Amino acid sequence: MKTVKESEIRRQEILVAARELFIKKGYEQTSVNDILKIVDIAKGTFYYYFASKSEVLDAIVLDIVEEGARRAESILIDKSIPLLNRIMMAIMAQVPEFEGTDEIKVEIHKVENTKLERLYLREMLKRMTQILQKPITEGIELGIFHIEYPTESIESILLLGHMMFDCDVFHWKVEDYPMKIKAFLFNVEKLLGTKEGELDVFLKMFGQMK
Repeated sequence: MKTVKESEIRRQEILVAARELFIKKGYEQTSVNDILKIVDIAKGTFYYYFASKSEVLDAIVLDIVEEGARRAESILIDKSIPLLNRIMMAIMAQVPEFEGTDEIKVEIHKVENTKLERLYLREMLKRMTQILQKPITEGIELGIFHIEYPTESIESILLLGHMMFDCDVFHWKVEDYPMKIKAFLFNVEKLLGTKEGELDVFLKMFGQMK
């Protein structure tokens, strides 16, 4: 009988192969057989782990959320960085960081893949709100933040950042971004109840992420 660890390794191998194929060939052009050839498994083994190709894509999206959450956690434990900076860096770290990021994002944001977009957004909000609760509470206790609704403020910041900069809903021109970034940071300051101009240090850094 396979151990749980062996089972998880096999599942991850399928996800890694599928992600590479979705990036290189495109989701629609990739078949289950293409994945089987790379991982060198029988079709029955594939269906033991995943009911369909679309379920594989769902799992990849959840992996992307988890990768972002781990990056956020590693940033937040670094006490050498000021608390507010840590929080902003953790939020900004939700931009996926792997080869083929743009291809996966395009797939997630396609109109016909609304379910994927909702899945990413729901899971990202759930994980990141949970992760940010402690540092936000710490900021309130230290008098850095003045917030009546901490959880909802975190959710609003995450949603605003995602809609403005991640899913490219508005198709802004490159020259629009400096003002959009300034406005976003200004609104984050308001939502956190911190001093105006406190986040100006992130203007250049945020701009580099576009």
